[in-house]
This record gives sequence, C-alpha cells and structure tokens, in this order.
Amino acid sequence: MVDRANFPSDVPSTHFVWPHGLSYLNRWGLLKQVLATTPSHTVLNVVQDGIELSGTVPLHLLREHFRELHGDDSGVVQRYASVRRRVLDKILLDAAADAGAQVRTGFVVEELIQDKGRVVGIRGKTQDGRSVEERARVVVGADGRNSSVARALGLRKHDVRHKCTFAYWGYYSGFTLPSAYMYQRGRLGVAAAPTNFGQNMLLVWGPRELAEEFRVDLAGNFEQALDLVSPELGKRVRAQGKREGRLFATLDQSAYLRPLFGQGWVLAGDAQCFKDQCTAIGMTHAFRDAELLAAGLDDWLSGDSAFDVALKHYESCLRGPAATAYYDYVCAQAEMRALDHDELQFLSGLRDDQQQTDHFIAMHGGIAIHSTR
Repeated sequence: MVDRANFPSDVPSTHFVWPHGLSYLNRWGLLKQVLATTPSHTVLNVVQDGIELSGTVPLHLLREHFRELHGDDSGVVQRYASVRRRVLDKILLDAAADAGAQVRTGFVVEELIQDKGRVVGIRGKTQDGRSVEERARVVVGADGRNSSVARALGLRKHDVRHKCTFAYWGYYSGFTLPSAYMYQRGRLGVAAAPTNFGQNMLLVWGPRELAEEFRVDLAGNFEQALDLVSPELGKRVRAQGKREGRLFATLDQSAYLRPLFGQGWVLAGDAQCFKDQCTAIGMTHAFRDAELLAAGLDDWLSGDSAFDVALKHYESCLRGPAATAYYDYVCAQAEMRALDHDELQFLSGLRDDQQQTDHFIAMHGGIAIHSTR
C-alpha cells in the first residue's frame, strides 16, 4: 500500500462517519480504538428552516442494509462520530500493516506499468528518492477525486453534476455539543459536530455560485452564516468559542462517476464516484467500497471466479438502481434550493412521528433508500 502523504496528518477533509461507517470499523476490529479518543452519539439533529427533527438510524434498517450488501449483519452499531483524519488514518494504516500489508508513506506513484493494455504494476519514488517498480495482479486506485490511476488510464468522468456547494470549516474549543446538528435555512447550511481534542467541527456551506462573494470576507461571512442559519449556535460560538487554527475550504464539489474496473485495475471511494459533502457520506461510502471490493478481490484471487465475475456484486452495489437513486438525491440536495411550502409542511408533519423521523434521517444517510434487490 503506497500513499503520497506522511502520517499522522490532517487531510483537508470533513470527517463525519454515519452509523454504517462506524459499523465497518467495528467489523474490522477498529472501533474501540477510534472511540477511545473520539466522541460518538446515536441521536442526530436535522434542523430545516427552524423545524427540528431529532432521531436515530434504526437498527433494523442498518441490519438489513448490511445483509443486502454483505450477506451478514455482524458488528452493526447505531453510533456515529466525527473523527479527525490524523486520528483515523493512523489507526487504519497500523491495522493494514498488522494484517500483513507493506505500507509505504511518502511514496509518489509516477506511472502505471501496462502490458498489452493490461495494468500490471506501478513505478514511483520512495521518500528518499529511490525509484521503485512493483508488479501486481491488480492495482487498486483508492486515491480520491484527483486519482492518478484514473488519470493515467484516461478514464473520463460521466454523469457529471456541476450544481454543487462550496464549504468552509474549522475547529472550535470552549464549548460542548450534546450531539451533531445539520442545519439549513434558505440556501445556506451549517453542520456542528463534536470531534477529537476537545473541539467541535463547524462547517458552513452554500451554493457554489455564492463562493466568490462569500470568500471576500471569509471570517465575517462565516460568523454571519452561523447567526443566520442557527442564531443560538452563532451566539454560543461568539460568547464561548475559540477557533483552533485556520478555516479549511472546498470550493468545487461537482459530482461524477468514473468506470469501476478494467484489465488489471479497479477504483474505489472518491476515485470512482464523488458526491457533494452536503450529506457527509464520503468516508462512510469509502468504507463500504473497501469491504465490498476486498470480498470481490478475495473471490478472484482465490481462483473461484474470473475477475469481471468476481466484481459483479461490487458493481451492482455501486452502480445499481439504489446507488443511482442516492446519487440523484445528494445532487439534488447540493443545489441548495430554498424549501417550498409543501416541503416545509412535510417536515412539520414528521415531528409528530418518531418512526418516520428516524426513517428520514436514515434516508439522508443513504440507508433506507439503499437496496440491491
């Protein structure tokens, strides 16, 4: 396993992990390490134009989700967390090394080795500048939006959705939050979640066409957005909060799909599909991809199936009707339309029905809407 970065480090990334994301960590035996230093909760609060919905992702939906994708529901948990990458990535890297993987950080992949149209390995440089060539039966590109594997193969994006959000976020100490909140008022959104080191992650987002105007006075507009979307939170941050470090930004979150696999290569995570941060699903789906892909590759490497046959389930889970429906849902949310009267009435009605509120929150995280049947 090679990575350009050195660890531990903070990747400029938001880092909310839904309950199905933490369930993967639990299945891999890593959840206790994460929760030893990371706050976690079960109740999530969604506030739309002042209409507050508080609920949990139902356990039976989580179990069904895992049975459909993986054939079993072992390790399922209802908790979620916002875990900093400098904490999580180190745990994952150490686990990979403990499992037998050779981990090389500070490694720059310079090119793919191809033979008659088939990827058969990589060439790159180690941290001390040595040139290295490695041969492999398959190269997995889990290397994000700017995937070097996808670029080397000339893989084109398709179903691109340019309507998306900009987002700024930072870390604030000085106050505590009982759980995570996702707010929207008009065309602006705010997320607030407890995270590591006694801090809270605060994130502001809005439609991309407002990004240039917003950044003219970044600090001032960030605070004004908090005041507008959640006056109570804005007041608390001004009275008690202290920003720890700078604000981070992501300004272009155009969604896309890329081809999933081919001769000697396969993509996972944001490399194969990127969705806007507005539903905070990225890390959870990266974990999903990892387990599905590991199972498919194990089937192939053990000789039980041909490569394309072994990855059919991976493909059906990531490109089937349910995945397409959620992709459409996230892209619609990323347009940041102001809610109309009927939508507000619908949300008002949910407040009197806890079961439907929980289902709504699960759907927002891609659970109730996901079925491979």
